[in-house]
Amino acid sequence: MHPEEFRIQEAQISGKYLPDKYFNVQRASRRIQALFIPSHTGQSVFVGTDIGIYRSQDSGKSWKQINQGLFNQDIRTISIHPNYSKTIYVGTGRGIFKSEDEGDNWIEWFDETSGLTHPQVNDIFIHPKEPDTIFAATEGGIFKSQDAGDSWEEIYQNNSVLQIEFSAKNPDVIYAVTAKGIIRSKNGGKNWEEVWSDVVTNPISLLALNTDPEFLYSGTQKGLFKSFNGGRNWVTDSKYEGLPVTAGYVNPNNLSQLLFGTGEKIFSSKDGGDSWTPLTTLIHDLNGDSGTSVNHNITQVGVLASKIIFAGTTSGLFISNDEGINWANINLSGAANQLSPDEMKMDVVKIITEIHTGRFFGSYFFMLVDIATMGLIFLSFSGVLIAYYRSWIKKKKPLELETDTAIEIHETTDELASESEEIHDMIEHISEHIEKCRLVYMDEEKKEIVEVSRHLTILDKKMHQMMERLKELDKTSGN
Repeated sequence: MHPEEFRIQEAQISGKYLPDKYFNVQRASRRIQALFIPSHTGQSVFVGTDIGIYRSQDSGKSWKQINQGLFNQDIRTISIHPNYSKTIYVGTGRGIFKSEDEGDNWIEWFDETSGLTHPQVNDIFIHPKEPDTIFAATEGGIFKSQDAGDSWEEIYQNNSVLQIEFSAKNPDVIYAVTAKGIIRSKNGGKNWEEVWSDVVTNPISLLALNTDPEFLYSGTQKGLFKSFNGGRNWVTDSKYEGLPVTAGYVNPNNLSQLLFGTGEKIFSSKDGGDSWTPLTTLIHDLNGDSGTSVNHNITQVGVLASKIIFAGTTSGLFISNDEGINWANINLSGAANQLSPDEMKMDVVKIITEIHTGRFFGSYFFMLVDIATMGLIFLSFSGVLIAYYRSWIKKKKPLELETDTAIEIHETTDELASESEEIHDMIEHISEHIEKCRLVYMDEEKKEIVEVSRHLTILDKKMHQMMERLKELDKTSGN
């Protein structure tokens, strides 16, 4: 009730007392889902994968896995505070995590309890002039926080949202890429309208440039679309026509320098997209020597210090130190599990939350619930059988019952009725807890919760039937 008095928020438990699932990570050469290169830090690079987040502080030479405190390691997006470079937000499949020490520890977690009722987060955008205002693109719509993530409100809910992009010319204008098209708000997210649906179809991403008039680039499943007048008119880039454009980058210091990826290729432009030059194929050396057919479709592109290019793919991370002439694969496996069990720690509050929601025990928790439920069902049926047996004996030999036997039956029915009432109360109590937990369980666990609820409903009906039978038996024995 008063965690601040006991400093519970600061307490941590050593990893050697916790399940390995919170720390052990394998197969680090996985899909690159997020790439963030802060413009205000000279050598830092952050990479998000489906098994955690990695950080390099020396321009990609060495990497460290920074999963300390992450409940969910499905990193889908990374965003950094514009004024405090050590404050980082990551969007995952189960909410948003926040770090205030450049990712060394993730001390805050925002999910359904904070108002983020759709915790599968695809993108995070921090307001450039009001950093406490944060927008989150989720599978269920767009959420907005005005207190640095502590509380959230839904401001758009019609479609799944893939990306949020602010207009570089006017921060009140917000664009969002949804599963069905591009939407726009001209008043900071209060109202939304569909735009360019007849031209830009099946969009994947959108880039807004700080130009006058505003330049817009949209990568879609069928090519690259460009607008040089704020979206009033669009043209298709012939270089990408019919190709899925899955990643894009614009140099903030030179808006004419563009990089866009399609399939396993990256094209570069130094004149705003008027002409394109293909970069060397990322996997030329890998496929040329070994003949492997691993899929390396481009998912992310970023540039550090104007020359160092990072390319995230569906099968790993690549780096070029000479503007895309030569590439090398970065093996993130060596960065995994660098800490000893004594160095691995998790907050007590998070552990309590995991235990309370059942995630700490995993599927075994639900198995125990099912076993307990089946036990209650068996108990109720046993009571019904006893009641029927007593009733049958009573009807078969009504004249042979002695006074003591009648008293015994009466007492037995009273006891069964009392036990039935207790079991009924237990069912109601369990049902209340399950209803409270529905909001916090993972999707795959909700199916098991529905099944447990079904068992409880059936059991409750059986209990009501048994109680009615007991009342009838009690009346019969009294007569």
